[in-house]
Parts: sequence; structure tokens; C-alpha cells
Amino acid sequence: MKKLLLAVILILFTVPIIANAEEKTLISGEIESGGYGGPVVKLSGVNNEFAVFMGGRGGWIINHAFIVGGGGYGLVTDIYINSNKLSLGYGGLELGYVFLSDSLVHFTAHSLIGFGGVSFENDPASADEVFVIEPEATVVVNITEFFRIAAGVSYRFVTGVTTAGVSDASLSGLSGMLVFKFGRF
Repeated sequence: MKKLLLAVILILFTVPIIANAEEKTLISGEIESGGYGGPVVKLSGVNNEFAVFMGGRGGWIINHAFIVGGGGYGLVTDIYINSNKLSLGYGGLELGYVFLSDSLVHFTAHSLIGFGGVSFENDPASADEVFVIEPEATVVVNITEFFRIAAGVSYRFVTGVTTAGVSDASLSGLSGMLVFKFGRF
């Protein structure tokens, strides 16, 4: 009985101490949320030819700094390999960080991690799934409270290509981009 009483007393004194311990987290305090979406234009190279990708992205902005979102992009330039028109699209999760978001001019760093598809338009059997990672850095200008324009560079790493006449290296490449963001930042 003494051991049970001692255990109960020990628990009663320990619970308030544990309850007052402050949990350590990456983001603490009140969380401010925002979000944005908008079109993206990427100028790049595919198979050693000039290429334009069009797409869009959107994201949830946490405390004016962390971005969790997604994006998708498709090749709009006609690229031919052995007289076959190439089709390429990709998208996925985009994670980012905004540096000094309240400044007129500031910077962001993003990374897209996702999947895509490559094929020749006249050969459905050539369809191939690929894995894509695309880190990027942009300079952002705050135009209005609800509109931003960003310009930057990225590098598209494509892997898993098995389509005949196409390689990982021919689909990977440096891109320059223009991003239009509409939302609450």
C-alpha cells in the first residue's frame, strides 16, 4: 500500500512538471498563412534545341517564409527527334523558402520533386514515366500587395528515360524563368 501511495504522489508531482515543459518546434508561436498561384514560363533546352515550357504553380506560405505547394509544366515548343514530335510534361511537390519577404526585392529558393511523362506524339507505345528534381533560385519584386513577379534560374534533372532516341541528359537542362504570383503573401 505504501508503494502504491508513493507512486500516486510521484505521478501527481511529475505531471505538472511535464505539462510545463515547452515543446521545441521548427515553427513556433502564432502561424500566419498565405497562399499564391499563377502562371510560369520557362526558357530551356531539350535535346540541344531551344525549348519553352508553360505551366503553373501554387503554394501555401507559412509565416511569410516557408512554401509548400505544387507545380506542373509542359513543353510547348515543337522538338523533333528522328522526325517524331516529342511530348514532355512534369509536375510535383514544390518546397521553398522566401528570404526577406517584406523587402521590395527579395529572393526565394525552391525545389520541385515529382514525376513526368515523355513520349512521341505519333507513337503511344513510346510513353515513358520519368522522375524529375528541379532546384531553382529566383529574384522577386513586390509589385502590389497581391502581385509579385519573379525571375530566376533552375536546373531540371530528369532520370528514368527509356524511350528510344531520348536520354536523361537530353531532357535535363538549365532554365530561365518568369513567374507571376497572385495571392496573399
